[in-house]
Formats: sequence, structure tokens, C-alpha cells
Amino acid sequence: MLAHCGGTNPVREADSLRSQRKQEAALQAVEQGLGRQTRGTQVYWELALRRSQILEELNRREHALAWLESLSPLRGAPQGLAVLLIREQADIEKDLGRFREADRHLTEALAMAPPRTRITANLKVRRARVLIRLDRAEEAEACLREAEEYSRASGDHSLDPYILHYRGEGLLAKNQFEDAIDPLARSFQQFLAANNQAFAAKLLISEAWCYYRLGQIDKALQLYQQALQMAAPEDRHLVLGHLGNISLEDRDFAKAADYYRLAAAGAKGRDQNYYPRWLDNLALALIEQGKWAEAERVNSEVLELENHIDGSPGLAMALVNQGRIETSKGNYETAEKTLRQVAESQSGDSSFALDAYSALADLDARQAKPDEVKRQFEAATALADRVRDRLREDENKITYLASLTNVHRKYVDFLMDRGDEEGAFAAAESSRARLLRERLDLPGSKVRSYELAKYKAAARAGETTFLAYWIGPERSYLWAVSASRFATYRLPGEAEIRRLVERHQRAIERGGSPRADDRAAGEKLFHLLVPEPLRQDGGSYLIVPDGPLYALNFETLPVGGIRPHFWIEDATVAVAPSLDLLLGREAKPIKRRSVLLVGDAAEWNPEFPKLLHARQEMEGIGQLFPAVERKILSGAEATPVAYQRSKPENYTFIHFSAHATANKNSPFDSAIILSREKGLPTAKGRLSVKEVLSNRVTAELVTISACHSAGARTYAGEGLVGFAWAFLQSGAQSVIAGIWDVSDYSSPLLMLDLYAGLAGSKDPAEALRAAKLRLIAGGKYADPYYWGALQLYEGALYPGARSRR
Repeated sequence: MLAHCGGTNPVREADSLRSQRKQEAALQAVEQGLGRQTRGTQVYWELALRRSQILEELNRREHALAWLESLSPLRGAPQGLAVLLIREQADIEKDLGRFREADRHLTEALAMAPPRTRITANLKVRRARVLIRLDRAEEAEACLREAEEYSRASGDHSLDPYILHYRGEGLLAKNQFEDAIDPLARSFQQFLAANNQAFAAKLLISEAWCYYRLGQIDKALQLYQQALQMAAPEDRHLVLGHLGNISLEDRDFAKAADYYRLAAAGAKGRDQNYYPRWLDNLALALIEQGKWAEAERVNSEVLELENHIDGSPGLAMALVNQGRIETSKGNYETAEKTLRQVAESQSGDSSFALDAYSALADLDARQAKPDEVKRQFEAATALADRVRDRLREDENKITYLASLTNVHRKYVDFLMDRGDEEGAFAAAESSRARLLRERLDLPGSKVRSYELAKYKAAARAGETTFLAYWIGPERSYLWAVSASRFATYRLPGEAEIRRLVERHQRAIERGGSPRADDRAAGEKLFHLLVPEPLRQDGGSYLIVPDGPLYALNFETLPVGGIRPHFWIEDATVAVAPSLDLLLGREAKPIKRRSVLLVGDAAEWNPEFPKLLHARQEMEGIGQLFPAVERKILSGAEATPVAYQRSKPENYTFIHFSAHATANKNSPFDSAIILSREKGLPTAKGRLSVKEVLSNRVTAELVTISACHSAGARTYAGEGLVGFAWAFLQSGAQSVIAGIWDVSDYSSPLLMLDLYAGLAGSKDPAEALRAAKLRLIAGGKYADPYYWGALQLYEGALYPGARSRR
């Protein structure tokens, strides 16, 4: 029984008032009770804990923290209450963005708590939450596993939804969005079943962000709207802020600013971690609109707040914003000093240093110093070459890549404005190579730059014309390079090109004869992307796509005129993620014709059902090769380990008939879905990009006959960053992959024709084109839906004459 004075139990009185949402009265009762107690009593420490909790409920976290700090050291406090008081202090520190201090106090509480108890498991879960924010995801997962062991051993599963939640958050922090969805969705269902709608809404917010990063925008927006309806008032800012992030990325700065204003208003006084973040982003959205006065007012508040947050990355962002504001006011000296402080910093997120160099380039441009502008961009790219090994697989990496892309885009525009078309082309190609390397976490080294003569020589060697596209928000470019010419074409901004591509793609997905207006849109796209001077019957073209063009198979573009047809009927078309990848890589002659077939995997996840025609496809291809020159891994034998042990480097052709997942934001985590190892239900049935890169191959062709197999994320200037590029990087000369779901009916026919051509010594481009033309001529599968999904990606040039007619 609790000791008390005057017949009144102050702890119970305070709890009763809190349950009636009378926090001020409860606080008064607690403070009166504390005045009647000494530090040696149980009641004193009960009341001390209640005081901190009530202050937090009143959004007075700084006061609560000051109170808890005043109690330290906790001499005389019962051990159980001491643990709870330290846990409370850590929670407040976490909410205030003081993650290192929170981790230190949670570690202290764990040292005091009895092992293998619920309080210890609870502390482990809370520490995992903090470790995720400290970019220590592996340690966070270890904490969650220990909490999970307690749940299994004790039968107490009350912490299960929290464990699932933070496991999902840890995966999300590493950009493993597809893997994060399952634990987040399961946690959501458990909180919903417990009628905890407020916490369930937090799960929806995280799940929505995963879908957004995976490119499923409609699904993401649906979840955000659902979360907005369910969220507690103190959490609605998270939804609004995320919607602001989406609008900012879409360059709808006015809408982004509206969302950030609402998010900041909702977070003010409630969430000291997010409030300055939303203000930071609001200032940026206002700057992009040229609303300098409001941006300055907002940014001044951000600077004041960020200086009080431990290691806040938002301070660097606010300083860049301040530099841009001072530039707009003509205070060039002040602006330069502020921006150089960020650009030359040796610590923190390098994305802000890139933003600072970009802002310095703008500053020098306003002062008509073109040589200095160029130096700023060169300093930014040199920084990118130096720091890439420090990148983390988290949201900071996304920000870094966006900043690097922005630097490249502005540099290319600067060079084009100066009339340096060759320099702009070379900068764009270096950009693609650099971003491809960043996306796949390849070992860092300075990206080489090539002279135009090198590209012309490569085009001559491959008897082809390079069509390299660069898509920007306001303006885009096409550079055409052949053995004898270099030409630049100016194209409209991304919005118009995206609109035409999406309309053309929708017409393909509908199937059948296209409507007149859809065909007109497709023909307009063809004339825009392939200007008449570049067209040559029987010509060979190597496309380097960008932005929305990743979703387009140029072969499917309609050519108007007296005899309407598809461009594939006039030309051989392949794709390269980056021209720099091809330079210096010449296709080697293949003497032996052997094939490794992997697929028809056993189903272990209903999301990836058994493919009906995979076995038929594999058996048909296998029969084209002698028994001694083929190896088939199918059914339960088609596992990632079996593929790696099959010595894939020994085969001319490698063919996968399987499902695939494409992490469009983090291609490193894309995977081909295979079977799990027998007797190991927890074994991974995924062959990841990481594993692809770790297994050297020498194949002339790797084919991935699967859904969503190209695995691309359409970052401008970045190039293809999925399986196609991974296999090219690991040594394959060519890759065939699908940019939309392949048809389960036409695919086996197309593949048989393709491999018949390969077995007959045709090169991959010839063989694929011939197989597609045969489908078109046959009539039944002439619609591009049936043959247009599969696209050839080249990583090496075929020297000498190659008959592509």
C-alpha cells in the first residue's frame, strides 16, 4: 500500500484526474503531493514520475526533461521506479531529437532492469527505435530479436506489434521498402485489432512512404488519406509533411508549401524533431517560388531552432537556404561566406555541401563570373568522387542523390547556355556513370571523362548511332553521335515528354488497335525523340534513356505515313545505361554455345505464384542446345545458392524464368524470386543485385523473363540501375529484361525464336529483333503488348560488320 498523508492518495488522485483529461489539475495535485513527501518515500518517486508524464502530455517536454535532470542521481529511488524514470527521460530526449543522450539513458536503464522480464524487452524495443534514428539499424534489429525471444519464451505477445513496427522502420531506413511493407502491414493489423487507431495510423504513414518510394503513387496517396482520417491530432503533421515531400519532389512548390505550413502548425509544441524539419522544407519551397520575404521569416526561425538540436542535419539545410536568400537580396559577400561554411564542411550529410556548391554557382552567375560558375560545379563533382564511400543506405542517401542530380542538371544547362554542346554531352555522360555507381554501391573511384572523338570511335566500331537523352524540368536535350557527326536537339521539359510517354504506354496496355488520338500522340513522340535527319532504314541505334524514357521501348513507337508501322520494322534498337560503360568494352567472340536455365521456382509466397509456362519455356530453350552444353535448375533446385554454385561464369547464355521484384529507389535490394533451400524455411528465396554483382559472369547474354525485371528508378541523369545494369557490370555483354509484365502466352514463343537465333550464331540484337518481327508477321501477337516488354540492354560494342536488317 502507498503511504500518504491526510487520508488522500495523491498518486491515485492524479491518475484519476489524468483519466478525465484534466492534466492541469493533475499537475497541481502532484506538485502538492510532492511538497508533502521526502525523497526517501515510494510515493515521492511515484509522484516524480507522474509529474514528468503530465508535463509531457501538456507538450512541455523541455520542462519535463529539466525536472527529470534535477532528480539525478536517483538516490533513494526504488529500482523499478528508477528504471521507469530513466526510460521516461530517454523518451523525451528522443522526441526532442537528442538521440545520443536517449540511447545512453536507455542503455543505463537496461543495465538496471532485471533480465528476461517485460520491462527489459520493452526497453529493447525503445532502444531499437532510437538506434534506427542513429543509423545503427543492425544493432536495432539485434534489440528487436532479443525482445522477440522474450515474447516467445514468456507467451506475452503484447510487444509483438511494436517489434514488427520498428523492424519495418529499420528496413525502411535502409531503403528496403519492399521488405518493409510486410512487417508494417502486419503491425498495422495488430494495432487495429487492439483498437489502437492512433498507432495504426503511424504504420499507414510508413507503409505509404514505402509504396511512394516504390513508384506506386496511387497506392501511397490512398494510404496517406486513410492515415489522415485515423491519426491522432498530434500525428497528423506526419501525413501532411509526407504529402509535402511528394509535392516537392514533383516540383509543385506551391502545393508543397501549403502542406508544409499545415504540417509545421501541427508539429509546433508537439514534436520538436519534426517541427524544424517542416519549416526547413517550407523555406525551400518558398525559395523555389521566389517568395523571398516569407522564406526569410521562416528560415530565421529554423536557424534559431536547429542550433538547439543535437547534430541536426537541418542546420546545414537552413544555412544553404540563408545563403540563397542573401544572394537574392544582393548581399553577395554574406551569401558566399554562409554557403562556403557548408560547402567546405568535412562532416555531416554531403548532400548539403552539394546544394551549397550549386547555390555558389548561382551566386557567381548573378555576378557574371562564368569561370567561377564552372569551378563551383567542378568542385561539386570532385566532392562526389571523394565522399561516396561514406554514404549510408538511408534517407540521407536519397537526399544526396537528389542533390547530386540537381548539380549535374544545372551544370549541363550552364554549359548548353554557353554554347558548349560537346562539354554538356560529356558532363551528362559522366553524370550517368557517377550516379549508376552510387546507386549500386560500387567501389569509389574518380569518374573518367572522355573526348567526343572517343564516342565517335565507339559508334564507328559498333556501326551504330548513339541517341543520348537528358530530361530536365524545363528543357531537355538529345545528343546524336555517329562515326561522322555530332548533333544536338533541344526537346521540351519533362512534363510534356512524360505525358506523351504515359499516353503511349496506356494505349499499349489496353491492347488492340490504338485509337486515332493515341496513335497521333505516339507519332508525335516518335517525331520528337527521333528527328527526321537521324532516321535511316535498316539503321542501328543505341538509346541512352533518361527520366520517363526508361518506361518507353522505342521499338514500339508508331511511324506514320502511307504504310503505318512500328519503328522496329525500320531499325535495330538497343539500350545502354551509360555510354561510358561501353567505351573500352568490346564484345568478345563466342565460340562455345552453352546455356544455364534457372526458374520455374517452387512457390513460397502467395505474392509470387507459380508461373504457368516457365517449365515449358525452359525445356523448349534447353532442347536447342546439346545436353553437355546446358544446365537446368528448376523447381526446388532453382535456389540462389544453386545458381551461385553452378559456376555461371562458364556459360554463354544465362536465362531466368521467374518472378522479380524491383526496388525502384534502391536497386541494390531488387531480387529475382527463386526457390528456398530444402529444409530451411527461413532461407532467402531471392537472388539479389548484391549477389549478382558478387558473381562474375562472361555471358554473351543474360535474359530475365520476368515481371518488373529491369528494376529501374527514373532519377534524371541516372540511367538504368536494376538487374540489367548489375549483370552488365558483372561481366555480361548484353541483357534482355522486361520493362513491363511479360505475356505468359507470347513469351515462350518469342524466347524459343530468340534462342534458336542465338544457337545459330546470331548476336543478341539480331536474334531478338528477328523473333519480334516474326511475332508481328504472325498476326496473333502483333500487338506491341506481346513483344514490346522485352528490351535489349548492351554493355559492350560488337565490332565489325553486323547485319541488322
